[in-house]
Amino acid sequence: MTALPLLSLACVSVWVALVVIAQLLNPEQSALSMGMSGLVTGRGGWIMRIAFVVRGASAITLVGALSDLVPEAARSDLGMALLAVWGGGSALLAAYDTDMPGDEPTAHGRGHAVIAFVAYAAAAVGMVLVSVALGAAEATADTARWALPIALLAEVALAAQFAGFAAAARDEAAAREARAAAAPEAPPAYGGLGRFAGLLQRVFLSLVMLWTALVAAGL
Repeated sequence: MTALPLLSLACVSVWVALVVIAQLLNPEQSALSMGMSGLVTGRGGWIMRIAFVVRGASAITLVGALSDLVPEAARSDLGMALLAVWGGGSALLAAYDTDMPGDEPTAHGRGHAVIAFVAYAAAAVGMVLVSVALGAAEATADTARWALPIALLAEVALAAQFAGFAAAARDEAAAREARAAAAPEAPPAYGGLGRFAGLLQRVFLSLVMLWTALVAAGL
């Protein structure tokens, strides 16, 4: 295995360690309902910022490895471009803090949401395209057999994640309206699917990073 796949694998491992540490430092932020980005605002927020950058580096180095090591017939230029967007967007998230539950929406928060939406969608589509392309060459066909099902599962997880955060956003809007109307009891910030938004996000990101590690190891 050459340097770039090893570097991508190392980045995946470091990302896992960083997000676990960040979560342990902030047990009050529920991994079930709250997005991982909120860890930036808690104790040791710099750890999560580094995690964003490392996650981006795992994708960028994988794109470099695919470009260098995969036969042209088994490469998807569009898929690799989308993975590069995913990597760049992931790193850029470190510069845009998310809005926390109960806070008024901010420009930084909206920027974070837009970047995350684009990056996540690019990752989901890029993984599928690259996985399908890898199946076209004998040298990478075995990797594709595992990579494609994981990529397709990530598509489902992403749709569920978006639905979860949309539900949470509706509940947050209702809570703000209730507080503005001086209601004695505002509704909970999360209800229904929204209470699982954080878990759904973590499932999606775990699948993306598993896919990254699997493809890098296959090179």
